[in-house]
Amino acid sequence: MEEKKKNKEIITVGLVLLLVVMIVGVSYAAFTFSKTGVTENAITTSAVTMIYTEGDNQITINNAIPITEEVGKTLSDENYVFDFTIDIKTGPKMPISYEVTAVKDASSTMGNEDVRLYLQKSLDGTNYNDEVLEPSPYTPLDVDDEFGAKAGEMVMDVGTVSEKVTYYYRLRMWVDSSYELSSEAKSFTVKVNAYGKEGGYTSSGAPNPPELVGDMIPVIYDDANNTWVKSSTSKGKWYNYDKQMWANAITIKDSTIRETYKNAAVGTPINIEDINTFMVWIPRYSYTLGNTYGYQIEGAETPTRETPGAFDIKFVDKNTIDMGSGQYTGDTPDNYFTSSSFCWGDTCDDEATRKDPENIELSGIWVAKFEITGTTNDISSIPSVTSINGKVSDLFTSIQNGINGENGLTFYGLSGNYDTHMIKNTEWGAMTILSQSRYGKYGNSKYNGIEKKVVYNNCIDGITGIGADTVSASSETCKTNTYETQKGQAASTTGNIYGLYDTSGGREDHVMGNYEHYSGRKDSYNSGFSGLNADGSTTTGVAFPSRRYYNLYKDKGYIKGDAILYFYTGSMTPPSFSNPWAARGGNAYRTSVLSPFEIVSAAGFSGSTRFVLIPTK
Repeated sequence: MEEKKKNKEIITVGLVLLLVVMIVGVSYAAFTFSKTGVTENAITTSAVTMIYTEGDNQITINNAIPITEEVGKTLSDENYVFDFTIDIKTGPKMPISYEVTAVKDASSTMGNEDVRLYLQKSLDGTNYNDEVLEPSPYTPLDVDDEFGAKAGEMVMDVGTVSEKVTYYYRLRMWVDSSYELSSEAKSFTVKVNAYGKEGGYTSSGAPNPPELVGDMIPVIYDDANNTWVKSSTSKGKWYNYDKQMWANAITIKDSTIRETYKNAAVGTPINIEDINTFMVWIPRYSYTLGNTYGYQIEGAETPTRETPGAFDIKFVDKNTIDMGSGQYTGDTPDNYFTSSSFCWGDTCDDEATRKDPENIELSGIWVAKFEITGTTNDISSIPSVTSINGKVSDLFTSIQNGINGENGLTFYGLSGNYDTHMIKNTEWGAMTILSQSRYGKYGNSKYNGIEKKVVYNNCIDGITGIGADTVSASSETCKTNTYETQKGQAASTTGNIYGLYDTSGGREDHVMGNYEHYSGRKDSYNSGFSGLNADGSTTTGVAFPSRRYYNLYKDKGYIKGDAILYFYTGSMTPPSFSNPWAARGGNAYRTSVLSPFEIVSAAGFSGSTRFVLIPTK
C-alpha cells in the first residue's frame, strides 16, 4: 500500500489527437488532429523533477486517405506530427520511472484496429531514430497499472532513469491501409498521458527491454509461413510477456550471411539452416510464493505439492534488489526476493555480500532455447537435432572457450561486454519460476488443469524440442511432435513457440551447482574438475573456475532462487558429498510426470546442458 501512495500521475497531456474519416462520393477520407490545454505540467519532490512540455504546433491534416505503414512512418510535414518533451532531473541514487500512454476518447467510433499509432524518441530533438512504438493498433491495458494508468489506456513507452535527461517525442497517427471505407463518417480520438513515480519498476507491467549483444538478431515466428523472421525491437512486436511471448534472438555463424540479415528489413524470413543459436530473454524480476503452493490461476487445479500454483512476479530494474523471504501468507503478496541469477560476481549468492561493489546487477539474462547441440568444438542450440552428452568439465570448457572471446566474434557475431557460460542452478531457477507464473505456461489460457505443466521431452535419442503427446505420456515421439507443432509447443516454458524447450525430460541437464564438503574442499567426483572423490581420494583435472561460474552448496542443500525450496514433483536430492553436482529436469527414460523443478544429485559424468549469455555493460 505504501508503494501505491508514491505513484503519481505526472501529467495529463493537453493533447487531443482527433482522427475523423469521412467518405464522400468515391472513397474520399479526411482526418483532423488538434490539441488543447496548458503547455506545461510537472511533478516535483525533494529528489526529482519531471516536466512535460507540449509542442506548440497546431496539427491539421485534410483530405487524407488510409495509408500504409511505410508512408505513415515517413510523414514529416509539421502539420502531420505532434512533438512533446519530458524533462527529468534526478541523480544516480534517485531513479524515477515513467510511462507514456494514449487514452481513447469515448466518442470514438472507429475500431481499435482501424488506426495506427507510431511514437519515436530522441535525445537531441532532431534525430528521431529510437522507435519506442512501432505502428500499432490501439491496444488497451486490461487492468490498472502501478503508475496510475487506468484499464483502457495504451502504453506507448516506459523507462527508468537515474540521471538528468530530456526526451523529445514525436507522435503520428493515421488510418490503417486495411480500413474498409464506407459512407458513414467515423472518428477516433486519443489524448496522451504521462505518469511517473520515484524508484524503479515495482510491478509486473514493465519487463526490462532485451539487451542485444553484437550482431544478435531479434526474431519472431511467422505462423502463416512457418518460419522465423527478423523483428523490430519494439515492445509488443518483438515480445509481450503478458501474453507469454518471451523475446527470442538468434546468432548466425557465417559472417557474410550474418551481415546480410543484419542489414535486412524487418520481416525478412530467416533460413533456420543459417542459425547456430537460439536464445530467450529472461528479464530481471523479483518473486514471492503465497500460501505454500502459490496462487491459483483460472483454469488451473487447486495448488498442491503435485499441482503447484503460480509465483507472484514483479519485473524490476537493475537498481532494485529485494531481499524478502520469497514467501507470504494471506491475500497480499509481499516478501519479494530478487534472485542472484540477476547478479554477476563472486559473492552474489550470499545475501550479506550481494551488494559488494565488484558485483554487477543485470537487467536480464539470455538463456539457450534448447539443450546445446553440435559438437564440443562447435556449440549450437537449435531444434530437432541430437543434443550434446558429456561430463560437466567438458561442457563447461566447450561453452567457455567456444562462445567467448575471438570465437564468439567469429562464429556468433558477439562483441562488446558480455559473458557466456554453462548455466548455473540459480539461472535454471530463474527460467523455471518465470514459467510457473502468469507470464509462463502456467498462465497460458490455452491450457487447463494438469496440462498447464510443461510437457516433457520423451525422446530417448536426445532430439531437442520434442514434446510428448500429453504431460504423462511415455511413448516416444521423436519425429512427429517437433518444437513448432502444437504438441511440441506444449513442452515449452510458455506453452507456445517463444519459450525454452527441453527443461523437462530430454537429457538430464547438468548445471553449475557443486557441493562443498565441511572441510572446505570442492567435490569433483567424475566431473573432470580437480577435487575430492566420494571415497576421500583426490583427482586431477580441469581447475575449478571463479565462483561467479557456479553455485556453491553446503549443508542446507539449497540457494534461494534455485527453484528447489518450494515444491517438487518427485524425490528431491540436491547436491551432496557422494554426488556433488546438480542435474535438472529429469530425462526421457522417466515414465512419471516430470517437471523443470526436478533436481537430482549427480556424479557429473553424463548429461547435457545449456548456456547463458549475460550483457555486462
